[in-house]
Amino acid sequence: MKKQIRLLMLALLVALLQACGGDDSASTKNTLANINTDSPDGAFMAVVQSLKNNDVNALMQISMSAEEYDKAVKEFETAKNTPTESDKAQFNQMMSMLTNDDAENLIMAMVTPKLEQMRAQLPMMLMMGKSMASQMIESSSDVPDDQKETATRLATALMDFVSENDILSEEVTRKAISTAISTAKNLDMTSLEELQNMSYDDAMVKASIVMGGAKDVLGAYGISLDDLLSSVEVSDVMENGDNASMKLAYKFLGQTFNQDMKMVKKEGKWVADK
Repeated sequence: MKKQIRLLMLALLVALLQACGGDDSASTKNTLANINTDSPDGAFMAVVQSLKNNDVNALMQISMSAEEYDKAVKEFETAKNTPTESDKAQFNQMMSMLTNDDAENLIMAMVTPKLEQMRAQLPMMLMMGKSMASQMIESSSDVPDDQKETATRLATALMDFVSENDILSEEVTRKAISTAISTAKNLDMTSLEELQNMSYDDAMVKASIVMGGAKDVLGAYGISLDDLLSSVEVSDVMENGDNASMKLAYKFLGQTFNQDMKMVKKEGKWVADK
């Protein structure tokens, strides 16, 4: 759970993801309910829809075997009572800042002097970042060899977008800060101690708020993960017993990406082959 806590804090602090829809309407939920998860491609598209819905609990249930999901719930119950004093202090400070009555102006006053300096440094940082990202992806054992080219292209596309758009303008920065503040208020938490009294399902509701709000902030920078998820197409599905493979295609920042996807059946459920 410590990792989830840090993710929550990071999402609210740096505000880096855009709205994947977050539509809680009955029609959106029915879209997920109507997907046939008995097939490998259906199970994968249910994961995509859960991401679009910002439904963290559904995402975990769909993407994990029953045993893995039960383990995650047990780990949450064990870990939620053990945040460090540093975690508590950082969370409390962050929430106090973001929920202040004049939070937007106060945070803008903090970051505005740094924007010009960051603009001057950004071109060099991006140039170095492309090289570093390529090397890190190539040497990473966590990225399958057949996906390294796609991962490198994605990183390059993102950095090219940043270099071509003034994401550090005061207007964009204020919009991102405003969105982060709105998410913090919707979270309706003032301390990590509150997590200790939450059920797993309640905590996943909070996680869904963070997911949606964090994505909304990326939207302030002009990047829509909703567009990416809506563009996902699956083809060439091949089943072989409890294993399956398929090809994915999706669009991101004006480019089309393709990659292979492997699925495996665990306890009668199709999940990604990790």
